[in-house]
Amino acid sequence: MVQAASQEIQFSDSSDPHVFCMSYARTPWKGVRERRGLSDLALEEFYTRLCGNIVQLTDHDGVEPPGFLDQGMDVGADWENRIKHALATCRVFVPIFSTRYFTLEWCGKEWDAFARRQKEQLRTRPYTGNAIVPVLWVGEQYLTMPPVATQVQYAIPDLDKPYLQAGLYGLKQAGRHALYRRTVWSLAETIVKVAQQTSLPPCDVELFQDLRNVFEGE
Repeated sequence: MVQAASQEIQFSDSSDPHVFCMSYARTPWKGVRERRGLSDLALEEFYTRLCGNIVQLTDHDGVEPPGFLDQGMDVGADWENRIKHALATCRVFVPIFSTRYFTLEWCGKEWDAFARRQKEQLRTRPYTGNAIVPVLWVGEQYLTMPPVATQVQYAIPDLDKPYLQAGLYGLKQAGRHALYRRTVWSLAETIVKVAQQTSLPPCDVELFQDLRNVFEGE
Protein backbone atom coordinates (compact mmCIF):
# COMPACT_ATOMS: atom_id res chain seq x y z
CA MET A 1 0.00 0.00 0.00
CA VAL A 2 1.48 3.33 -1.04
CA GLN A 3 1.56 5.95 1.68
CA ALA A 4 0.74 9.56 0.87
CA ALA A 5 3.56 12.05 1.08
CA SER A 6 3.62 14.36 4.10
CA GLN A 7 3.49 17.39 1.77
CA GLU A 8 1.35 17.28 -1.32
CA ILE A 9 2.92 18.20 -4.63
CA GLN A 10 1.26 20.97 -6.59
CA PHE A 11 -0.16 19.33 -9.70
CA SER A 12 -1.20 22.67 -11.16
CA ASP A 13 2.38 23.98 -11.10
CA SER A 14 3.64 21.46 -13.65
CA SER A 15 4.38 22.67 -17.18
CA ASP A 16 2.91 19.38 -18.41
CA PRO A 17 -0.65 18.52 -17.34
CA HIS A 18 -0.39 14.73 -17.29
CA VAL A 19 -0.59 13.09 -13.88
CA PHE A 20 -0.70 9.70 -15.61
CA CYS A 21 -0.18 8.08 -18.99
CA MET A 22 -2.50 5.22 -19.91
CA SER A 23 -1.07 2.30 -21.91
CA TYR A 24 -3.61 -0.04 -23.48
CA ALA A 25 -4.42 -2.43 -26.33
CA ARG A 26 -7.14 -1.47 -28.76
CA THR A 27 -9.76 -4.07 -29.60
CA PRO A 28 -9.25 -5.15 -33.24
CA TRP A 29 -12.11 -4.57 -35.63
CA LYS A 30 -12.32 -6.22 -39.01
CA GLY A 31 -15.04 -5.17 -41.40
CA VAL A 32 -16.06 -2.68 -44.04
CA ARG A 33 -16.76 0.13 -41.59
CA GLU A 34 -14.37 1.39 -38.95
CA ARG A 35 -15.97 1.48 -35.54
CA ARG A 36 -15.05 1.17 -31.91
CA GLY A 37 -16.02 -1.90 -29.95
CA LEU A 38 -17.77 -1.92 -26.59
CA SER A 39 -14.46 -2.44 -24.81
CA ASP A 40 -12.90 0.65 -26.41
CA LEU A 41 -15.95 2.75 -25.51
CA ALA A 42 -15.81 1.42 -21.95
CA LEU A 43 -12.11 2.27 -21.76
CA GLU A 44 -12.79 5.86 -22.83
CA GLU A 45 -15.55 6.15 -20.20
CA PHE A 46 -13.19 4.78 -17.55
CA TYR A 47 -10.50 7.26 -18.59
CA THR A 48 -12.97 10.16 -18.37
CA ARG A 49 -14.20 9.08 -14.94
CA LEU A 50 -10.64 8.54 -13.70
CA CYS A 51 -9.60 12.00 -14.89
CA GLY A 52 -12.62 13.56 -13.19
CA ASN A 53 -11.78 11.83 -9.91
CA ILE A 54 -8.15 12.95 -10.05
CA VAL A 55 -9.21 16.56 -10.63
CA GLN A 56 -11.29 16.31 -7.44
CA LEU A 57 -8.41 14.75 -5.48
CA THR A 58 -5.79 17.30 -6.51
CA ASP A 59 -5.36 20.96 -7.35
CA HIS A 60 -5.12 20.14 -11.06
CA ASP A 61 -6.75 23.00 -12.97
CA GLY A 62 -8.58 20.67 -15.38
CA VAL A 63 -7.86 22.89 -18.40
CA GLU A 64 -6.33 19.82 -20.00
CA PRO A 65 -7.14 16.25 -18.87
CA PRO A 66 -4.83 15.08 -16.07
CA GLY A 67 -4.28 11.82 -17.95
CA PHE A 68 -2.87 11.00 -21.38
CA LEU A 69 -4.86 8.61 -23.57
CA ASP A 70 -3.75 8.43 -27.18
CA GLN A 71 -6.70 8.70 -29.54
CA GLY A 72 -4.81 8.83 -32.85
CA MET A 73 -2.71 5.69 -33.10
CA ASP A 74 -3.97 4.93 -36.61
CA VAL A 75 -4.14 8.39 -38.14
CA GLY A 76 -1.75 10.86 -36.51
CA ALA A 77 1.68 11.08 -38.14
CA ASP A 78 3.21 12.25 -34.88
CA TRP A 79 1.58 9.68 -32.59
CA GLU A 80 4.90 8.09 -31.59
CA ASN A 81 6.44 11.42 -30.57
CA ARG A 82 3.33 12.40 -28.62
CA ILE A 83 3.34 9.13 -26.71
CA LYS A 84 7.06 9.38 -25.99
CA HIS A 85 6.60 12.92 -24.69
CA ALA A 86 3.81 11.75 -22.40
CA LEU A 87 5.95 8.86 -21.13
CA ALA A 88 8.84 11.27 -20.50
CA THR A 89 6.77 13.74 -18.48
CA CYS A 90 3.82 11.99 -16.80
CA ARG A 91 4.03 11.21 -13.10
CA VAL A 92 2.51 7.70 -13.18
CA PHE A 93 2.36 4.92 -15.81
CA VAL A 94 -1.02 3.15 -15.93
CA PRO A 95 -1.00 -0.04 -18.05
CA ILE A 96 -4.39 -1.62 -18.70
CA PHE A 97 -3.96 -5.38 -18.24
CA SER A 98 -6.08 -7.18 -20.82
CA THR A 99 -5.68 -10.51 -22.60
CA ARG A 100 -4.34 -8.67 -25.67
CA TYR A 101 -2.11 -6.13 -23.92
CA PHE A 102 0.91 -8.39 -23.44
CA THR A 103 0.85 -9.56 -27.07
CA LEU A 104 1.44 -6.13 -28.59
CA GLU A 105 4.96 -4.95 -29.37
CA TRP A 106 4.30 -1.26 -28.86
CA CYS A 107 2.78 -1.82 -25.41
CA GLY A 108 5.97 -3.63 -24.44
CA LYS A 109 8.00 -0.69 -25.74
CA GLU A 110 5.93 1.82 -23.78
CA TRP A 111 6.65 -0.19 -20.64
CA ASP A 112 10.36 -0.23 -21.52
CA ALA A 113 10.38 3.56 -21.95
CA PHE A 114 8.88 4.23 -18.53
CA ALA A 115 11.12 1.62 -16.91
CA ARG A 116 14.17 3.36 -18.37
CA ARG A 117 12.97 6.65 -16.91
CA GLN A 118 12.56 5.10 -13.47
CA LYS A 119 15.99 3.49 -13.72
CA GLU A 120 17.45 6.89 -14.58
CA GLN A 121 15.87 8.35 -11.44
CA LEU A 122 17.40 5.57 -9.33
CA ARG A 123 20.86 6.87 -10.19
CA THR A 124 20.28 9.87 -7.92
CA ARG A 125 17.39 8.71 -5.71
CA PRO A 126 17.98 5.07 -4.80
CA TYR A 127 14.97 4.82 -2.46
CA THR A 128 12.24 6.08 -4.75
CA GLY A 129 9.06 4.03 -5.16
CA ASN A 130 7.58 2.37 -8.22
CA ALA A 131 5.41 4.71 -10.31
CA ILE A 132 3.56 1.97 -12.23
CA VAL A 133 -0.09 1.42 -11.28
CA PRO A 134 -1.64 -1.42 -13.33
CA VAL A 135 -5.38 -1.70 -13.90
CA LEU A 136 -7.04 -5.09 -14.37
CA TRP A 137 -9.41 -4.79 -17.34
CA VAL A 138 -10.38 -8.47 -17.06
CA GLY A 139 -9.99 -10.95 -14.23
CA GLU A 140 -6.47 -12.05 -13.34
CA GLN A 141 -7.30 -15.66 -14.28
CA TYR A 142 -7.57 -14.59 -17.94
CA LEU A 143 -4.14 -13.00 -18.06
CA THR A 144 -0.82 -14.51 -19.06
CA MET A 145 1.67 -12.02 -17.68
CA PRO A 146 5.34 -11.80 -18.64
CA PRO A 147 7.88 -11.61 -15.79
CA VAL A 148 8.21 -7.82 -16.01
CA ALA A 149 4.49 -7.45 -15.23
CA THR A 150 4.34 -10.00 -12.41
CA GLN A 151 6.95 -7.97 -10.53
CA VAL A 152 4.53 -5.04 -10.21
CA GLN A 153 1.84 -4.97 -7.54
CA TYR A 154 -1.62 -4.87 -9.13
CA ALA A 155 -3.75 -6.12 -6.21
CA ILE A 156 -4.64 -2.95 -4.29
CA PRO A 157 -5.73 -3.74 -0.69
CA ASP A 158 -8.56 -1.17 -0.79
CA LEU A 159 -10.22 -2.94 -3.71
CA ASP A 160 -12.68 -5.80 -3.36
CA LYS A 161 -12.00 -9.37 -4.47
CA PRO A 162 -14.57 -9.13 -7.32
CA TYR A 163 -12.24 -6.63 -9.02
CA LEU A 164 -9.47 -9.24 -9.12
CA GLN A 165 -11.87 -11.87 -10.41
CA ALA A 166 -13.68 -9.79 -13.05
CA GLY A 167 -11.58 -6.70 -13.76
CA LEU A 168 -13.07 -3.28 -14.43
CA TYR A 169 -14.64 -4.25 -17.74
CA GLY A 170 -16.12 -7.36 -16.18
CA LEU A 171 -17.68 -5.35 -13.35
CA LYS A 172 -19.16 -2.91 -15.84
CA GLN A 173 -20.55 -5.63 -18.10
CA ALA A 174 -22.07 -7.43 -15.11
CA GLY A 175 -23.96 -4.30 -14.13
CA ARG A 176 -22.11 -3.88 -10.83
CA HIS A 177 -22.09 -0.12 -11.26
CA ALA A 178 -21.63 0.91 -7.62
CA LEU A 179 -18.64 -1.40 -7.21
CA TYR A 180 -17.26 -0.22 -10.55
CA ARG A 181 -17.46 3.43 -9.50
CA ARG A 182 -15.91 2.67 -6.11
CA THR A 183 -13.06 0.79 -7.79
CA VAL A 184 -12.31 3.67 -10.18
CA TRP A 185 -12.25 6.05 -7.21
CA SER A 186 -9.78 3.79 -5.36
CA LEU A 187 -7.58 3.62 -8.44
CA ALA A 188 -7.62 7.43 -8.68
CA GLU A 189 -6.60 7.68 -5.02
CA THR A 190 -3.76 5.23 -5.60
CA ILE A 191 -2.48 7.10 -8.66
CA VAL A 192 -2.44 10.37 -6.75
CA LYS A 193 -0.63 8.80 -3.79
CA VAL A 194 1.97 7.21 -6.05
CA ALA A 195 2.52 10.52 -7.84
CA GLN A 196 3.03 12.24 -4.49
CA GLN A 197 5.40 9.60 -3.18
CA THR A 198 7.63 9.12 -6.21
CA SER A 199 7.75 12.68 -7.63
CA LEU A 200 9.28 11.23 -10.80
CA PRO A 201 11.12 14.00 -12.70
CA PRO A 202 10.76 14.33 -16.48
CA CYS A 203 13.46 12.92 -18.73
CA ASP A 204 14.77 13.62 -22.22
CA VAL A 205 13.00 11.57 -24.89
CA GLU A 206 16.46 10.69 -26.21
CA LEU A 207 16.47 8.14 -23.40
CA PHE A 208 13.87 6.21 -25.41
CA GLN A 209 16.09 5.40 -28.38
CA ASP A 210 15.89 1.79 -29.61
CA LEU A 211 13.05 0.73 -27.32
CA ARG A 212 12.50 -3.02 -27.02
CA ASN A 213 9.46 -5.12 -26.30
CA VAL A 214 10.03 -6.12 -22.69
CA PHE A 215 7.12 -8.59 -22.84
CA GLU A 216 9.17 -10.93 -25.02
CA GLY A 217 11.41 -13.54 -23.40
CA GLU A 218 15.11 -12.84 -22.96
